[in-house]
Amino acid sequence: MSHLALARKYRPQRFADLVGQDPIRTTLGRAVASNRVAHAYLFAGPRGSGKTTTARLLAKALNCETRAPGEAEPCNRCGSCAEIVAGTSLDVLEIDGASNRGIEEIRNLRENVKYAASGGKSKIYIIDEAHQLTDFAWNALLKTLEEPPAHVRFVFCTTEPLEVPDTIASRCQVFEFRRLRSEELVKRLLDVAAKEGVSLDEDAAALIARASEGSVRDAEGRLDQALALSPDGVTAAVVAQALGLAGLDAYFDLGEALLRRDPKRALEILDRLHDRGMDVEEVADGLTHHLRQLLLLAVDPSLEKLVDAAPADRERYAAQAKDARPTDLNAMLALLLETRGVLRRAEAPRILLEVTLVELCTLPTAARIEELIGRLGELESKLGGAGGEAGTRQGMRRGAAGGAPAPRAATSGDSGSAATGVSPPERARPMEPEPKRPASRSTAPAPRTEPEPPSAALVPAHPSGSPATLRLVESPPAVAPADPGDPVIRWRQAVDRVKERKLLLGTCLEEGAFLGLSGSNVRIALAPEHAFHRAMLEMRENREILNEELEHFYGRGAKLLCESASAALHETPGTRGPGPASGAQASSPSSFPSDPSPNLVERIVELFDGEILGPEDPGPKENGS
Repeated sequence: MSHLALARKYRPQRFADLVGQDPIRTTLGRAVASNRVAHAYLFAGPRGSGKTTTARLLAKALNCETRAPGEAEPCNRCGSCAEIVAGTSLDVLEIDGASNRGIEEIRNLRENVKYAASGGKSKIYIIDEAHQLTDFAWNALLKTLEEPPAHVRFVFCTTEPLEVPDTIASRCQVFEFRRLRSEELVKRLLDVAAKEGVSLDEDAAALIARASEGSVRDAEGRLDQALALSPDGVTAAVVAQALGLAGLDAYFDLGEALLRRDPKRALEILDRLHDRGMDVEEVADGLTHHLRQLLLLAVDPSLEKLVDAAPADRERYAAQAKDARPTDLNAMLALLLETRGVLRRAEAPRILLEVTLVELCTLPTAARIEELIGRLGELESKLGGAGGEAGTRQGMRRGAAGGAPAPRAATSGDSGSAATGVSPPERARPMEPEPKRPASRSTAPAPRTEPEPPSAALVPAHPSGSPATLRLVESPPAVAPADPGDPVIRWRQAVDRVKERKLLLGTCLEEGAFLGLSGSNVRIALAPEHAFHRAMLEMRENREILNEELEHFYGRGAKLLCESASAALHETPGTRGPGPASGAQASSPSSFPSDPSPNLVERIVELFDGEILGPEDPGPKENGS
């Protein structure tokens, strides 16, 4: 007698035998018992989840000769049930949608539906892989499906429900079959092994269930394959040998190597698995699944129910997850998934996976990052206050410029000292001392009547023979309460508020030099090297945060306007709206066009207590502040 595959031998013959589809089983059973069966059904779900089997059960229940009213289960003994089980019933027609997808086949079906059932009560058409039907075939079936004869039932089975036209799905009752969990598959495999009279270890069943990805048919087929290798009993080693799979021990060892940052051991485990004939993509998939289990338990042990593993293996996952941090596992999974996407197209997939394993073992740990953050916090506290903050910002700018020390900008308290603006290419070279020059005769801007808060701004510098550049000028700390209506004060408050909501965005905003208001626009200037800052400020989601905070401080409709620093310095006076500053105006130097209204450069000098160095000026200006 020929061998019958386990998937066919133990195919459910009653609604109660369906595995993992309790809502569907209950709904269809009650519909049959109450005689409320619809004229068309759409069964959608992954492969091996029981769609076609459920369609056959429905057909048997409708045509069963001995089923009593109010009952749902078929008897499986009458002639109709026997014919449906054997596949010889003339009233149950199973059509393969992949090979009968044309309009001619559907026209023939449409002509045959008007004939009554030959022996049963109903004629049932089961169309498998229904998403393969063409649009013309669906259109030809549309009218018949909407108003079929009373004795006709349609059941469409598909793994791609989105490929079925909405006009068809709306005329059907849709049932979504779910993928089975590992525990359900393990229980099913143990029941089948008990009926076969063979021993099956629970860890072997769990290994088969994990490889089957929720498919009952695949799980029973893999069990049949393992029994062919070892008919007396199946262990995890037999399953790994029969299916070419790596046991859980290999992935636990590989996970431990990654958590301990041991690239040598990780490469040795990969080499051992490769020698066994394991495919590189399969190893990557298994490791991804293993890290996902650890991530769930590392986030919260209460997520144990989401771990797709046998109960005995969950304890091992929980023990290994105790040594892991969610941030570390998240970074590992992101890198591994990125590699998995290119493994199939890689010319040397093994080398690519080896490189990925080494990179996974060398990723910085969350503990190391927290330690560095703590050390930075201690350093900032030692530097102290605004001076420390300014020093930290100045150090960051030095690092961005290549590590060379930036020249110290003159402040209002450095009377008689020289300050030299240096263009970006010159920052990498040591600055030579420049002889002192006599002070300029130009008129200094009038002193402000109200002190300003500590701030850092970019002011123009015109060294002789070089284009205009921007350099940092640090204002002295405030000694008296500032006017809350001052636009500069409101600007600082807006920056602080943005930093509270999104630190990186607020840091990028802080690098811009506040130029003032132009209508409803809040203008800032960014240096050419701040391309990243400009990109961050112009992102759509960041724009929403910025505009919301600016409207809070400057009124409805206020929006951020980012300008180039060089363009802002050479802006013709009068092209913009009036700036926010008010008070005494400084006389224009000869290097800038004169205008009765205060120009942009003078507003910057007034707001930030800076000074102007022109190409014809013999020395720094006396600003009188």
